[in-house]
Amino acid sequence: MPKSKDSFGKLLRYLRNEASVGLRELARLIGKSPGYISDVELDNVPPPSEETIVNISNALNVDKKVLLNKAKKVDPELREYVADQPLAADFLRLAKDQEFSGDDWDRLTQLARLSKLGKSEGEEN
Repeated sequence: MPKSKDSFGKLLRYLRNEASVGLRELARLIGKSPGYISDVELDNVPPPSEETIVNISNALNVDKKVLLNKAKKVDPELREYVADQPLAADFLRLAKDQEFSGDDWDRLTQLARLSKLGKSEGEEN
């Protein structure tokens, strides 16, 4: 796996090669041109849109979080959730203002699980 400081393009090329997916095949699977994919991998253009990144992750069978995080983009599902839940946006503003650290987020995640906030894992609404 490329170093964490490596670019989105380098990570994409690595993951594509690991999945044994050719550049033209990936382009076909996500509805983009091979030239565009090449430009992304060579860092000639910025990372693609969130939706395209999700399509890439599906085509390569990799966790979308890996590519979205490297591109510094937000998962479209999360963006939609925050838009539909104004209190979630308020909480994120508070976290930003309070400069929550990674440890703070880990503790909040543990607290949410221990408190059984929201629906339990595996529970359907």
